[in-house]
Amino acid sequence: MHTDEPLSDGTRARQCEKPMGRRGLLSRKGVHRCGIVAAALSIVMLMSGCLSFASLDEKPIDKLTTGEAVIALRLGAAEASAGLPGGTSDNWIVLLDSQGRGQAGHIERGKRGDIAWTELGVSYGVEEEDFLTTQEGTQRIPRVGDRSVEYFRFALPDGRIEVISAARRGSGIRADIIERDGTMTSVETDDWSGGFGLCGSRVLAIMNTEVSQSIKSAALEVYAAQSGGDGSEPEDLSVVVQLDDPAGATPRILAAAPMIPGLRSVQYLYACEGDMLTAPGIQLDDPVGAQNGGVDAARGTLVLQRWDLSTGQRTVSPVLDEAGNAIQLNEDVDIYGGKAILVGDEYRFISRHGHAFSINLKSGQGRHLFSIPEQVGHGDMVFQVTESGVYFLTDSSREQAVTLSYHPWDGGESRVVLSTGNLEDYLRVRKLFSGGQRAIESFALRPGWDGGAQ
Repeated sequence: MHTDEPLSDGTRARQCEKPMGRRGLLSRKGVHRCGIVAAALSIVMLMSGCLSFASLDEKPIDKLTTGEAVIALRLGAAEASAGLPGGTSDNWIVLLDSQGRGQAGHIERGKRGDIAWTELGVSYGVEEEDFLTTQEGTQRIPRVGDRSVEYFRFALPDGRIEVISAARRGSGIRADIIERDGTMTSVETDDWSGGFGLCGSRVLAIMNTEVSQSIKSAALEVYAAQSGGDGSEPEDLSVVVQLDDPAGATPRILAAAPMIPGLRSVQYLYACEGDMLTAPGIQLDDPVGAQNGGVDAARGTLVLQRWDLSTGQRTVSPVLDEAGNAIQLNEDVDIYGGKAILVGDEYRFISRHGHAFSINLKSGQGRHLFSIPEQVGHGDMVFQVTESGVYFLTDSSREQAVTLSYHPWDGGESRVVLSTGNLEDYLRVRKLFSGGQRAIESFALRPGWDGGAQ
């Protein structure tokens, strides 16, 4: 697991923040934005004229229903405001319709959490249990054993949910699989590192034995079998593992190849067809310097990793622009984290810092499409993607509004889908002699709803 996500202006990376667990403020000061800065200004101007201020209908979580909602949000624990005591550890689940009106349900303490919306309903959870909110109400799903920090909540193609979180014991990973009937199975694996990705109906991780020493002996056995036992033994290996089907306490190793220093998998979606796995990543210019964080962790080349899981063979090739040049990444334009979608042969994604790319997986040609300017919002910015474009949610404390905006992949301007002041009292907790500020940890759109594209 990489812990040296780059920040701009040469700022030292936050060592405690992991690419898989994107939460909190997204600082991108000094980043050069282009293409849609004018759209940012138009959004701010529009916000004052189309705000909804109708109060939310607060309900016990068991009574919360999806109703006419098109967007579901999870509001995290409130950190104490500067100079004031306070803060709270509870969370809120908010469901809003296309006019910004809706319901809010209170849940107990949660240490970070994701939210997913499938054909069955809205899925979310806390340490002790999971929830599924539908048109009829909210179902509680008990969990055997507590999870610690939740990293991902993947919606699998068959309707199941897979939750990836930190295991209570040691430094392992816990995978909870929520079946369509509401039952849950859980597995835990030991030491791990690298990046997770959804590969069809499986959640895989690309790890390396330099960090995850506990899997090194098993990785060497797999490599020896796949390489035909030629006697060579690399010092360290990169491996593809499956977390929800472990071999005892060790993740099941599907493929192994010699580790390439500075090669990182930083996206959460893998393109998988049969035994072929393809994943965008970054080949760092200075792997040694990147270990200390800072700008060195952002400077490199955009690449495609291709793994043949049947043979263990891996190839790495640079993504080329229209002129045939390798696409360079740096502190101004990065690919860390974010959201991605496959549209035919196109892999489209937006990084957690708002940089959108498109890569043709067959030709290896790619484009930097646009960047969402930080000026759009003054707080959290989180993303969801559809085939037509990117939805981004901004919390502007200055405007006292939360705004959902849309930007098409193929260009054009960003436009406001909805903007509401209804969340003000939930995001900014005010108590006598105390206060706190909540973060919008994640959001999800109703499946099939694409209001911004209309």
